[in-house]
Amino acid sequence: MNVLITGSTGFLGKHLVPKVIEAGHHVLELTRDADKSEKLFGITTSKYVVTDDQDALTDALDVFKPEIAIHLASYLTSSDSYVDMKRLLDSNLLYMMRLMDALKTSKLRFFINTGTFAEYFKGDANIDPAYLYAATKSASRYFVDYYSKAYGFKAATVIPYTIYGGNDSQKKIIDYIYESIITPEPVNMSPGGQVLDFIHVNDVVDFYLELISNYQSVPGKSVFKVGTGVGHTIKQLAEIIAQKSGTPCNINWGGKSYRPTDVMYAVADTSLQKDLFNWDAKVVLETGVEDYLRTKNL
Repeated sequence: MNVLITGSTGFLGKHLVPKVIEAGHHVLELTRDADKSEKLFGITTSKYVVTDDQDALTDALDVFKPEIAIHLASYLTSSDSYVDMKRLLDSNLLYMMRLMDALKTSKLRFFINTGTFAEYFKGDANIDPAYLYAATKSASRYFVDYYSKAYGFKAATVIPYTIYGGNDSQKKIIDYIYESIITPEPVNMSPGGQVLDFIHVNDVVDFYLELISNYQSVPGKSVFKVGTGVGHTIKQLAEIIAQKSGTPCNINWGGKSYRPTDVMYAVADTSLQKDLFNWDAKVVLETGVEDYLRTKNL
């Protein structure tokens, strides 16, 4: 199939694109960084460099004829400053609407939107964004629903929980904990009581591939919360890292206060993908930490 992917050079995208190609699909990247795309994927993908020319974007998608679109591109920040507000709106809403508009005549079959677990501040099923970033992701669902209904393609939203594994330019909680075992100065962190669902990037990629293969059986407006269904506190993650590395973590727990918008419980309800595809995450946290430490040569 022809698969359109935005955010292809981001953390999740650079893991997903090779697997989509390996599965036999033809990939078109929408990118703003052709050099980075070339270094990552070479000639294995088709590439369209996004400009402000909406007609050119529409023409490119009409030529490619995407059957599946995976929208990963996003601007992520916990800040709600005016400068970040503009970037959040431009990247997470306006860009997505440009994409929807350009896809109107392409005969798209299935659009996969990507959200965040921070849309669920209280850890339940109710949308209650913890950050302005999360609010833009929640708002995007309404635009996806509108275009899906108006132009006759199926759509779903994927909510990845706390992704780890591989290397990323943007540090994750596991990276800060790891750094504590190789620094003489204690790393100040919150008390570490947040209960999070840590899912390995390979499992998240595997779920997107599952969706591509089985999109015809996905009910409209489906929301897939992609995690392991098992929660660990940040302190427990640190204990696992210390055990697997053989080195104690040098962390000053409580050196930072919890933020008012910290999500204290975020564990995925994985029932929908189990019911539809019998899909479960495969990588348990202990194994995933071992894999992570191998990438750090520990």
